[in-house]
Amino acid sequence: MITRRVLLAMIAGGVPVLRSRIAFGAKTGRETIVQLQYPPPRTATPERHGRRSAPTPTEIKQTHEVLASTPTGPRPIDIAQSFIDRYFERKPAVISQQPPPAPLNPLIAEFLEAAALHPLNDPIPWCAAFINFCIRRNGGVGSSSAWSQSFLPPAFEAVESPQEGDLAVFTCVSPSTGRDIGLGHVAFFRRFDDERHIVVVGGNQATQGHSSIISERILPIGDRPVRRRINTGDVISTMMHLNKFVRPA
Repeated sequence: MITRRVLLAMIAGGVPVLRSRIAFGAKTGRETIVQLQYPPPRTATPERHGRRSAPTPTEIKQTHEVLASTPTGPRPIDIAQSFIDRYFERKPAVISQQPPPAPLNPLIAEFLEAAALHPLNDPIPWCAAFINFCIRRNGGVGSSSAWSQSFLPPAFEAVESPQEGDLAVFTCVSPSTGRDIGLGHVAFFRRFDDERHIVVVGGNQATQGHSSIISERILPIGDRPVRRRINTGDVISTMMHLNKFVRPA
């Protein structure tokens, strides 16, 4: 059993294809997929990959069918889980995104379109866009941003004892100074795996041979080394840890 005291101590230490009918606003975080989702890039910057090819008409039709069959609840986490239940084992390509120059998955494009992003921001950051999609589809109020850190207080209420379906917001800091660099990850909290790890459900996660997919996975609460791409295009080493649990509105 995780006590409140132990929990607080651990946290302290540690171009669009489809037109969405949901508006999330114009704020866009400049997070990109490096180690948490995609393997670290070698030397190429996103721009050097060139444009992605367009998805096929069959893929676009499939996306419309996927969205039409996606539930609206009962909770946002249940909407997220529905993608895993339907496609993770049977047809993972439906809910995953390959790095450039692979085509933009039209389902991911639906999430990103809602968050005012486009394929030129490759590798694509879509964890927050996916969370917003699930919250809005459930009738809630999202963060109006594709930035994972946009879910932190005061935008959302922090909770000390998380319940299944709350959000786990992870933040990256400088290894040398501990300074918040404004990047991270966000996913739905499922449960504690042990005193140092939590089980989360989210998009843009690496697991079981998939570099960027809607999945359930175990993440550490404390500092974990990751490499992230910043605004300059450089890839830097950072430490990522659980920042806050927050409750969807």
